[in-house]
Amino acid sequence: MNYAKGSIAGYLKDLSAKTPAPGGGSSAALSAAMSAGLIAMVCQFTLGKEKYKRFTPCLEALLHSASLKQKRCLELLDEDVRAYASGDLEKSIRVPLEICFLSYDLIKSSHELLKKGNARLASDSVLAAGLAEVAFSGAFYYVLVNANALGEKARKYKKEIARLKSLKKTLMILRKKIEVSFGRSLGR
Repeated sequence: MNYAKGSIAGYLKDLSAKTPAPGGGSSAALSAAMSAGLIAMVCQFTLGKEKYKRFTPCLEALLHSASLKQKRCLELLDEDVRAYASGDLEKSIRVPLEICFLSYDLIKSSHELLKKGNARLASDSVLAAGLAEVAFSGAFYYVLVNANALGEKARKYKKEIARLKSLKKTLMILRKKIEVSFGRSLGR
């Protein structure tokens, strides 16, 4: 099945069914894709406004990056479904690993948008960060569960898993910064 080109209703219907896929990994990918979409939207509503002109290069870069990440997250949604359907445990580690790294970047982009994006869309930037954080956390736990199921073969992912654990700790700090930036953006 190609969910990336299908309807949201169709995906949610299958997600709700008594089947192993689609499941949590693809849901994390969809959350990350929605985060990227909100980031792109905020950038587009900010670009061209005189008040934010000095941020144009940064906003254009964020928009381009968000568009690429959204496309990749939708591909990962389908890759996750195929991995589970085929019982490919290694791919069931690689896919959520990538979702984690993409999501972390999206959280950083959301924080940047709170400082440089259209203040009227600050809540969209915060929601983008929240969706990316959910995607990161969900995918992180799937990496751990699937690595455990893979056993000794998962040793080659040891460095990536250690990096994820470190990033997970910094998410708390970044979330606080986002909350502070959001409070400031309300006062602009």
